[in-house]
Amino acid sequence: MKIAFVIPTYNYARFLEQCLLSVIQQEADDYEVVIVDDGSTDETSEVVSNIRNKNPDKEIRYLYQENAGPSAARNKGAANTRCQYIWFLDADDRLVEGSVRRMLIAIDKNPDACLLFSGYRSVNEQGKEVNHQPTPIGKNRTENLRRYILKQIEGLATGSSVVKKSVFESIRFPEGVHINEDMVFFAHLFARYPAVSFPGILLETHRHKDSLRNNIRRIEETGIKTVDRLFDINLLTPEQMSLRRMYLTRRYLSIFRSYYRNGNTKEGTRYYHKAIKECPSLSLQWPYMRKYLRCIGKKLIFSCIRPSK
Repeated sequence: MKIAFVIPTYNYARFLEQCLLSVIQQEADDYEVVIVDDGSTDETSEVVSNIRNKNPDKEIRYLYQENAGPSAARNKGAANTRCQYIWFLDADDRLVEGSVRRMLIAIDKNPDACLLFSGYRSVNEQGKEVNHQPTPIGKNRTENLRRYILKQIEGLATGSSVVKKSVFESIRFPEGVHINEDMVFFAHLFARYPAVSFPGILLETHRHKDSLRNNIRRIEETGIKTVDRLFDINLLTPEQMSLRRMYLTRRYLSIFRSYYRNGNTKEGTRYYHKAIKECPSLSLQWPYMRKYLRCIGKKLIFSCIRPSK
């Protein structure tokens, strides 16, 4: 088989059925599905059993592991398939109709590419949809890495892309990192391997309150870890390693912005000060500076109205 869908899941039984149905209802059969249960305590195994019983002609495998995070689950799934390409989906993703057929056409047209991706549609809890069309990709790998970490490459989501199984001989998802683990992985792909994009929308991603991407504590906990894991001297060239300072500053500013949006000005300003110390020219850009001044203003107002002892 050509493609293995690897789907890590942790207590997402309520989403998993729709994800699986979006795969097995595709007009294609050159694939298998590998579900990696990352220590779920809900009805995940029952959902998988039900889908397998109703679709005995489909290649659907279920693997269980003690909770170790999405990176470990994805790596386990990749290690347990012999397919040429791996398509990673989150358990709350859904493929749109015709996605597999279009990806197979792209693979046939680009046999040397190790990363292929198209666009995706994000859907929030109110049902608002936003399409993210893919950005064209060049051949300069350092430039691709720079554009990616600057968020200048649109349309790439974990579930809107496939990677060659062979890349796992040198790179893997960073285990122990629970936020931006996909960014580290794709950054290494851009830095080391040829990549292509093609027009269209392959995937729907869904945002909800318990999504990891909305968990500020996890963002702080692992936000800086991603810097050291991404800038691995054993994987990147000296020219690529020179991008580290800029990326670290952006991580500080991202954490600052998250705290700002959640009203925690104390922690927010702490990370803003770290960003200024690392790279003043980037940190003093007006969108960040404006938020910082508002934090300072709130501190001054609070100090004025706080009753004296």
